[in-house]
Amino acid sequence: MMQLFRLMARRAGRIATIVLLVGAIFGFGHFMTPRSPDVFARVFEDMGSVLNSPGMPAYMNLEVEEGQVQEVYLNGNTLQYTLNRTHKRLDTLLDYYENLYQSEKHEFAPKAAREALLKTVKDPKDREEQRRRIAATDQILNERFVRFDGKNWGGFSTFITGKEGKADYNADMVQRFRKFKESGDATELGEPKLLVAFEDASAGDVQYFNVWPAGGFDFKSVRPQGEDDAPGYDLADIPRPYDSQRLITFGQSHMGADYQILLYRGGGTIEEVAAHYATALSDEGWSISATHLKSHGALDGEFPSLLFTKEHREAYIAMTLRDGESLITSTVVVLNRRG
Repeated sequence: MMQLFRLMARRAGRIATIVLLVGAIFGFGHFMTPRSPDVFARVFEDMGSVLNSPGMPAYMNLEVEEGQVQEVYLNGNTLQYTLNRTHKRLDTLLDYYENLYQSEKHEFAPKAAREALLKTVKDPKDREEQRRRIAATDQILNERFVRFDGKNWGGFSTFITGKEGKADYNADMVQRFRKFKESGDATELGEPKLLVAFEDASAGDVQYFNVWPAGGFDFKSVRPQGEDDAPGYDLADIPRPYDSQRLITFGQSHMGADYQILLYRGGGTIEEVAAHYATALSDEGWSISATHLKSHGALDGEFPSLLFTKEHREAYIAMTLRDGESLITSTVVVLNRRG
């Protein structure tokens, strides 16, 4: 997660920032199935790195107005966010929201009930694991938020139920967890809220984003399950590389333009993937930008990239190969100026 949020501080108000912070709220769901978030974070790290790379045309980045509600599509979910600025210190801002959402502490289960439950577990190792899980659940239900802290950035996510501080809060949460495990819809746990903030050295203030779902919220869909594609869609006239896996589908309409971002990962070499796009997009009526190819398209650079045009649309494609890995990540950014 720390790598993910460090990326956010690089460029304020850009698509990369929006996508990264939106993804962070899904991380709160990791407590349901404890596992390393490395794979999850890598998807957004790849996207953020590409969108902040030197070859990315500046005019294709998205600027948003302070306080204006924006709506985005992300892997089958519709989310909304607002961007605001403050001259408060970063830690002061996070402390404010933390105090706003914390509530009276309750025991998830009385001590006698816990011990009675543990006695039914025969294997001592299993018993200790159950004890750990009960303690972890108790902590989650009481803290009710996950806070992230790093150099020049911070944030947290939480769920609001309206039962906070009331006697039936824990019983209500147990029922919510059961519904959530059946449906996978995170809104079953309450109203999801996310705050992400970072210092903007260029403006001398702190920018912070509030993100919330519009309708249901499937936190599992942020990344593919196994070798399956993540939920979303492909673009008909931008064929994906052969035998690749779709990781991200992002879309937003803003100020007379549509922005779409698709992320794929698969085998091959940088040269082979670049040749695929050059041939496939040409067959679909796209023209490659010779100027961009000359300036930024060297295939031995850190972010080898191509820029295509087709009527009112432009497609920027960057290819990345991580050190020590054999899979190529392709990031496709499409700008469509309507009308």
